[in-house]
Amino acid sequence: MKRYFTLMLLGCGLQFGMPSTLAAQDAAQDIVTTAELPGWLQQVAAEKRQQPEAMLALLQQHQHELQSLTQQQQAHWYYLQATIFDGLGRHQQQQQAAEQGLALLGQQQSVLKVKLLYELGFAREMQTDYNAAMQHYQQGIALATLLEDKKQLLMGQINQAAILNVQNQQQQALALLQDVYQRAMRLNDPEVSAEINGELGLLYASLAYEDEAIELLETALSLYEQLGWQKNQITVLFNLARTYSFLERYELSLQTYNKMLQKSLQVQDMVNLYHAYLGLAITSSDSGRSEAALSYIRKAEEYLPQLQSTSHISTHYYEKALIYRKLKQTSLALQQVMLYEDSLTSEGVEADSPTRLNVWYLKAQLLADQGEFQRAYQQLHEFVFAFQDVRNKENELAIEQMRLNFDHERQLQVQRLLEQDNELKALRLAQAERARQLQFLWLGILGCTTLVLLILLLWQLTRRTDKKTAAGTESPVQTG
Repeated sequence: MKRYFTLMLLGCGLQFGMPSTLAAQDAAQDIVTTAELPGWLQQVAAEKRQQPEAMLALLQQHQHELQSLTQQQQAHWYYLQATIFDGLGRHQQQQQAAEQGLALLGQQQSVLKVKLLYELGFAREMQTDYNAAMQHYQQGIALATLLEDKKQLLMGQINQAAILNVQNQQQQALALLQDVYQRAMRLNDPEVSAEINGELGLLYASLAYEDEAIELLETALSLYEQLGWQKNQITVLFNLARTYSFLERYELSLQTYNKMLQKSLQVQDMVNLYHAYLGLAITSSDSGRSEAALSYIRKAEEYLPQLQSTSHISTHYYEKALIYRKLKQTSLALQQVMLYEDSLTSEGVEADSPTRLNVWYLKAQLLADQGEFQRAYQQLHEFVFAFQDVRNKENELAIEQMRLNFDHERQLQVQRLLEQDNELKALRLAQAERARQLQFLWLGILGCTTLVLLILLLWQLTRRTDKKTAAGTESPVQTG
């Protein structure tokens, strides 16, 4: 899965998410176990990430053969199609393909079903339906756990953490990803390692640990280069360049975006051409080159219709508004903010979400720039109220977590005391048993001793009686 930065600036806070032999290994994992795939479908499985456009064309060439395949093979066909649509940024079609594959599998419990659930979840995530995305990820994780598939379990938890991150639950996401990172290193799978390094790198950057983030992102880039996954390399370059920009290393950021642009041109990747030009626009704006930024973002707009990700389209309006503000074109900036607000409303984004707070804060600034201080104050008041509400909820969650931790610790202490009491009772019982055994032993010894003494006494008495009898028999008779 691929994730780009989604920018939500609250003060200084940031919120965003990422989406050969190794190719043969990846293909082998995708081959169905119940039936052999046709040769052309095996080729798609092997090269879907290296050459998504060519593999989509190959699938379309064999579209007429779909009905002649077994049901399991057809489900696999739709899984491969969904994966390719993911790489091409065509998330609505990715969703349709994943749903068709899942419908064919029905109640079947298999690794293929896990993968289709993840594809469906990612398609919903890219369309900002985070609740549905989380539900699909959790279903996949539960099935992967049931099937004892460690790799798919980790992949699902990486996706789960990305949703937690975008829903402003960074600490939970961080704890989950750090745990996944440790297990992924033990698993030693290049695909999982690339994904976890990329996702954890993005999260570290969002928490202002940029140096650690860069190290992780560079590792992810190296792994994707080994895998030969061009699209993922381009995505990591975008996120790496954005991190350089946050560190105000603007020249290095621009160089990285240009590298991304060249790679995108080489493979004619229209979606990533958009992101490359958007990145150049953002960094140019951050470095004070507002005219160049406006030129780049207008160039990016040529590729905007290629996007099927509503979250990225919303981000476009926000970034363009920031550029217009720096150019002191406040009216044009407010127009972009209104488009941004409309997109959030149509997406059903909650009022207390980081995205909604973000647009309110920017709107207040723009109204103040226009001299409409009363409206700006009202907007800022709404922002502060909602922001405080978010913090209160976070504090409540933190307190609840502390209470749960305390209850858990108290239960552990009670359990330990019960165990110690049981051990003490067992020790006392053992001591009593030992005393009873000693008592029986001494009674036995006493009984044996008494019996021996009794035997000796009887023997002595018998001996004396015998002597008296013998003496009476041997005495002489006296006569008168």
